[in-house]
Amino acid sequence: MSLTAEQILALAPDASSRKAGQEQAKRPKWSGLGRAGDLVFGEIKGSGASPYRTVADLSGPAATCTCPSRKLPCKHALGLMLVAAAEALPETAPPDWAAAWAQGREARRETRAAEPDRPADAAARAKRQRARAVRVAGALDEIDLWLSDLMRRGLAAARAEPYAAFDRVAGRLVDGQVPGLARRVRALPGLAAAAPAPGAPRPEAALALAVARIALLVRAARRRALLTPGQAAGVNAALGLPVSAETLAAQPGVADDWAVLAHTAEEEDRLLARSVWLAGRRTGTLAQVIDFGPPGAPLPPVPAPGQDFAGVLAFHPGDPPLRAAFREGRAGPAASAALPGAGTVAAARDAFAAVLARAPWTERWPVALAGARLGRLADGSAFAAGDATGCLPLRAGPHLPALLAVAAGRPADLFGLFDGTGLAPLALSADGHLYAVPPHEARPVVVRAA
Repeated sequence: MSLTAEQILALAPDASSRKAGQEQAKRPKWSGLGRAGDLVFGEIKGSGASPYRTVADLSGPAATCTCPSRKLPCKHALGLMLVAAAEALPETAPPDWAAAWAQGREARRETRAAEPDRPADAAARAKRQRARAVRVAGALDEIDLWLSDLMRRGLAAARAEPYAAFDRVAGRLVDGQVPGLARRVRALPGLAAAAPAPGAPRPEAALALAVARIALLVRAARRRALLTPGQAAGVNAALGLPVSAETLAAQPGVADDWAVLAHTAEEEDRLLARSVWLAGRRTGTLAQVIDFGPPGAPLPPVPAPGQDFAGVLAFHPGDPPLRAAFREGRAGPAASAALPGAGTVAAARDAFAAVLARAPWTERWPVALAGARLGRLADGSAFAAGDATGCLPLRAGPHLPALLAVAAGRPADLFGLFDGTGLAPLALSADGHLYAVPPHEARPVVVRAA
């Protein structure tokens, strides 16, 4: 298979790697370039005495290099894949070092597929679960007391408190093993101090809504025994409780051709959280695959925006389901630039309302609009995406002007995250092209041509 230059650059872990990879994508810098199916390989002179050996599997996509960089893919791997995208490399048998890497990848895949699940130590697991339950109960008591005190003093007083006051509470919640609650508490001072933005709720309203969501989540957490298994799992996920490998392995897989729409990246508790957003072409099901790692550390390779992942996803338990994990499959060219499951603005609002009815602490939800027009609201207060059923204000961002220019007033499909009042756009499909907003860039790039 082949990747476009835009899809390759979308794999870069950050903007500096993206730029450095383009600098390495020059044919004269490389020696021993070749290709064997989806495997591409070559050597490039670096700062060391010996050339760096670089190999990439375009079907992953995945790559490795003998350079000392900890980024994945490194600039040399990006450069190699860009060279392969720009010209036809000679088909030849791979050198021993490239073949060994490819064989090792295949052997690890076969081992994982054939290896039986080892039974966990039931007694040790039960002991860990009891200890976690005690810590979680203590954290819920802590946040309950804090919320009561917050309501007694009033939200106006909370807006005047320093960030450190919220951070102390969040730290105790992390100690209580509910990082999901800690993240929500850490976000409160930012909401309180935010300047009013067109189309967005006033800071005091946003703060009140966030506090209300925390209170609802705490109330639900205390009543998990009365909820259905799916609802209880959704509460646990919102609290940040982990899902065991055994539980995830027991989940049924959902097979589809999954369109990879966008990547996003956020920092959570000093970790980088990378999300891959997908939609099933046959089922219209939306999915979010999340990987965590320290900033700058390599994350597992994933399909690029604009590709299709033909395979199976395993969804984490929860109601409504969204978070998933790649189980088995293969990335390849996209069947179409159209957004699967796209609908009207009214349908998007109804979908978010249905999610809130099942999990009222939900902060945002992925939606896809079909044939929406992007423009400024009649009162000039904000930009919006609209159709005959209504409109959604668009969240301001550095990439928004470029998306508006791409749409140029014509109907376009739009994918983004809706929080009930506004839509943060992540990808736009127009004229047979998919434009995605990279997580580390301020402008969208075209990642798939029809």
